[in-house]
Amino acid sequence: MPSVKEVWQGLVKDLKEHSFSSPAREARLLLASVLEVEPSRVYLFWDEELPPPKLTHLHDIFKKRLQGVPIQYLAGEWEFFSLPFRLRKGVFIPRLDTESWVEEAIVYLRSLPEEKIMVCDMGCGSGVIGISCAFWVENLYLYGADISPKAVELSKENAHLLGVEKRSVFLLSDLFSAFPPVKFDVILSNPPYVREEDWDSLSPEIRLYEPREALLAGEEGLDMIERVLKEGESFLKEGGLFFLEHDPEQKEAIQKLADTLFLEYLRSIPDLSGRERASVIRKRRSKNETAYR
Repeated sequence: MPSVKEVWQGLVKDLKEHSFSSPAREARLLLASVLEVEPSRVYLFWDEELPPPKLTHLHDIFKKRLQGVPIQYLAGEWEFFSLPFRLRKGVFIPRLDTESWVEEAIVYLRSLPEEKIMVCDMGCGSGVIGISCAFWVENLYLYGADISPKAVELSKENAHLLGVEKRSVFLLSDLFSAFPPVKFDVILSNPPYVREEDWDSLSPEIRLYEPREALLAGEEGLDMIERVLKEGESFLKEGGLFFLEHDPEQKEAIQKLADTLFLEYLRSIPDLSGRERASVIRKRRSKNETAYR
């Protein structure tokens, strides 16, 4: 029987031949799934033999990867903000670009003087945004919500995995419809924002496997963004902030939308490519407050 190291080397070679961009990392993730260990611990089994049943399982999931099934679903785990999160098919896959604005949100949250910081993660998916904030901000209390039962259950599982379940509540809710009367210091959201006409131009890996409802948002891609701002305004404390992800081309429309509400557009946050990937929007403290940019 081949050793784990030999199997890993063979996987890397095969993945390279099929032009995968990160063959070494993907090989490690696939092996971690088969060995049922964290990816960082695969090397501890380097010299152990991989028995036939596990080799068969590995062959099966490798075939699925060649067919285009996302590595995140096959591995069942993905790292976000240096933390391990479980993932399953039917739940949106978090992107690296999201970390850029989540980092800024964490810095802001850590600066708040409140003893109990109330945060909402709207459209939580697997919970990576809100749970990451709760993990790094110890006095943060989190409400997460999603319309998908799979997402809500996975968020609960990830909150338990990372030890923040006692400071977290996850609701099955169409935006804020199931929420109690609570006021938040910050509302975080990575809502659907893909335009209908752009659907066919997405990669097959996205179109065929990720949940459509977690991506599409009407003709201009603004349907859910508009609802989050309009419905979320009443749940935000005066002076509270939205951190909102969007397509870079939607920034101007979001600025105009904020102007029609009791909100002030503060600034955009660039992603890893330097594109305006998220916006920070503040709830004004009074009707007569002058907008500032």
